[in-house]
Amino acid sequence: MENRFFYCYSPPLYRFLKQAGIKYVCTGLNESSMRQFWQFERNDKLNELLTEYAGNKPG
Repeated sequence: MENRFFYCYSPPLYRFLKQAGIKYVCTGLNESSMRQFWQFERNDKLNELLTEYAGNKPG
């Protein structure tokens, strides 16, 4: 079963998703690393945007 949520730890990816109109469910800090994350509910639009973002990343 696919994960219901996607956890984003990348500020540039978060900004990309926000600009595309995707809203996060909640945000928090990872207890181990103290890095901020944004939790998104998975859906077709989010999956399409993640694929697009991955295809446009340099390197």
